[in-house]
Amino acid sequence: MTVQTALQQGLRLLDEGAVAAPRLTAEVLLCRALGCARPHLYSHPEQELSEAAWLHYGRYLHQRLEGKPTQYITKRQEFYGREFRVSPDVLIPRPETEHVVEAAIGLWKGSGRIVDVGCGSGAIAVTLSLELGAETWATDISPAALAVALENTQRLGARVRFAACDL
Repeated sequence: MTVQTALQQGLRLLDEGAVAAPRLTAEVLLCRALGCARPHLYSHPEQELSEAAWLHYGRYLHQRLEGKPTQYITKRQEFYGREFRVSPDVLIPRPETEHVVEAAIGLWKGSGRIVDVGCGSGAIAVTLSLELGAETWATDISPAALAVALENTQRLGARVRFAACDL
């Protein structure tokens, strides 16, 4: 099975399953299975998929058709130009949440602390820490969510302190 054929089959399945943005979803899932970037799909359409890649792609398509969000399948979501790890332990950062970051940047006076309450993946706290260099705290009631946020903080090189608490 070639990359082009796999992509066409995935597109057809997702389209028939009424999945939103079927082409983009098929591309993202195939890239995850192959461990490549999207341009690779179109620059190497004749590449044969390994059996492992084909099995992974099939599993990802099945999960998406069952309703699992693409971001939970790929375990990542872009936010404010950075790639964040996500899991079912956190909400998926939404593009419109970037407006919260922009508003906070606009309100920043250069001193004080930032606290992200209910931080989930840490997308807001990490982004504000990196953009402003501000002392940043992030809280969540979920230890699993805090683990995801800590991983994102470390991987992206942010300076965020964490507190597990119920606010």
